[in-house]
Amino acid sequence: MNLKDLSIKRKLMLITMLTSGVAVVLSSAGFLIYDLISFRQSLSQDLMTQAEIIGYNSAAAMAFKDESAATVTLSALQAKDDIVSAELFTRDGKIFAKYVHANAPPPNLSAPPQTRGYRFEGRYLEVFRDVTLNGESVGILFLQSDMRQWNSRAKRYATIFLSFVLISGFFALLVSSKLQKLISGPILHLEDTMRMVSATKSYEVRATKFYGDEIGRLIDGFNTMLSEIQHRDTALHHANDELKTRTMELEGEIVHRKEMQKELLNAKHAAEDANRAKSAFLANMSHELRTPLNAIIGYSEMLEEETHELGKVENVKDLQKIQGAGKHLLALINDVLDLSKIEAGRMGLHLETFDVSHMIDEMVTTLHPAISKNSNTIQVHVAEELGVMRADITKVRQILFNLLSNASKFTDHGTISVDADRSAEEGQDWIRFRVTDSGIGINEKQKANLFQEFTQADVSIARKYGGTGLGLAISYRYVHLMKGRISVDSEPGRGSTFTVYLPANVTTEVTGATQAEKTNDVPAASSEKKSNEDTILVIDDDPAVRELMSRFLTRLGFHVVAAAGGEEGLRLAKQIKPLVVTLDVIMPECDGWAVLNKLKADPELAEIPVIMVTVVDNESMGFELGASHYLIKPVDRDRLAVLIEKHRVARSSVVTDAKAFATSHRDVFPKKDGARLKEAATRNNSKTMEPVK
Repeated sequence: MNLKDLSIKRKLMLITMLTSGVAVVLSSAGFLIYDLISFRQSLSQDLMTQAEIIGYNSAAAMAFKDESAATVTLSALQAKDDIVSAELFTRDGKIFAKYVHANAPPPNLSAPPQTRGYRFEGRYLEVFRDVTLNGESVGILFLQSDMRQWNSRAKRYATIFLSFVLISGFFALLVSSKLQKLISGPILHLEDTMRMVSATKSYEVRATKFYGDEIGRLIDGFNTMLSEIQHRDTALHHANDELKTRTMELEGEIVHRKEMQKELLNAKHAAEDANRAKSAFLANMSHELRTPLNAIIGYSEMLEEETHELGKVENVKDLQKIQGAGKHLLALINDVLDLSKIEAGRMGLHLETFDVSHMIDEMVTTLHPAISKNSNTIQVHVAEELGVMRADITKVRQILFNLLSNASKFTDHGTISVDADRSAEEGQDWIRFRVTDSGIGINEKQKANLFQEFTQADVSIARKYGGTGLGLAISYRYVHLMKGRISVDSEPGRGSTFTVYLPANVTTEVTGATQAEKTNDVPAASSEKKSNEDTILVIDDDPAVRELMSRFLTRLGFHVVAAAGGEEGLRLAKQIKPLVVTLDVIMPECDGWAVLNKLKADPELAEIPVIMVTVVDNESMGFELGASHYLIKPVDRDRLAVLIEKHRVARSSVVTDAKAFATSHRDVFPKKDGARLKEAATRNNSKTMEPVK
């Protein structure tokens, strides 16, 4: 039975009986224990007194060694029924005389203990005392008494105790059953009233107050609560009527909102279709714009070299302007496409480990003409412990390139500084880049839109300095893609400071592209000597590309074989076993991916390095299929030359560098091409970048 579920009447009676019962039991038990302890001490004191008398009477008999007299003295203990045995020991521990009660077993005592006094041993009380004559010990007396008197006294008191408890418990039950009504009566009445209100839902009923105590105040509170509920119930009926009216109005509004939601959903679908159309348009425009740009930039470079050889310096500058305009247009196209890829979540990271100080030196060298254009000076402060970082070096370069380009553009006759250091935060190493200029600065209102796409500080600045407003937006996206952060601190007229924090070890899943790029930078030398070590196979359906590649590579001393389609390219690859294959992706009938698959599946052709040269920006697929390198059209000819030379050096097993290559072929191709190849080799295969304004 669960005590918590008992009625309050029974609980009050139980509490009263338990309280009184515990008090009676504790007081009686205390009295009983005290009496038994006192009686036990009285028994021990009485036995000690008897031992003293027996010892005094037996001293003379032991002194004269009269065993019979001592035995008679001990026999006098028959008058004490509680003494079961007695023994006299000589000083050397031998029994001199003894007495055993008729109905008692003999004591199991071989020798007296060293201590004197009394002790309780099992059911017996034992006393040891010295027997003395004229102050000299003549022996030891042992008395053993049972505890019958103590046991009988304890049983008698226990009977009295139980009787007293039962009688007092009965009277406590009678009294509690009468007195509990003082408390349970009003509470039970309150319960009946509550049940009546609950059953009839009539809040006009009131409970009767009996006393002015806490229960009376509880009844007053219950009646007050009923009164408030009655008022609220009335108000609720009125509110319910109003709610019904409002519900009808809301139903009409819901129907209207559903119609609006349907229209919004249709607008959303239209926006998604427009977004897909935008992506398709950007992809198509990428191909359509890159193809003629590839021809414009390539032919202008070839014409510049030929014109320079002919000594027509005035025409060289015009051709350089054509190249600059083409590369600038290419940079804008790349920015728009990169932004589209970031928004679509298709921008990946290609991680590699690189020296940060060396990368900064490259950036400063590349941007030196732009910095000097407005008569600016640059200061570089790099911490000694900066070391290396693992990240996407192309995106890190682009971030710093954009920041330095903006600093150069918005600063005139000023100072630009680049600071880089390493710090630890929350158990992770961070590389901090800080680009500071003394230019026009940015106000608080302009900072709000600083990292938005196609946005500049204001219209007047855009007209004066130009640009599309994509540089900082792309830098912002790149920083967050590598789980870093970027901030700006600036005041109008006092310059700006852009601070970029990037993890020293960017944590992202390593893609197949990254792994392929690492393993294919310097292919293993072929064990079989090939006959056409300097033959390059160009597979591209665009005649302009084939002509440009042929002319450029021929000037570098290579023999070029061109194929207009995939099947023709595979046939020529088996026939000539070229040093390197350059491969386009978009081709009719058999595209570049299929050609690459077949090349790597053929044991005779699998070891030939394949450099993808295409407008399709899908490095990861190219590396997964086995490409050695991936270049986007228009191609950076310096980078292409260095990559091909690496493979030629690897195949011929000759350890040389690009400088030695240029020197050994000085008489094969023009001096300008050799100088460009040497310069490209020293740039660690860096990607050529145009300023993003």
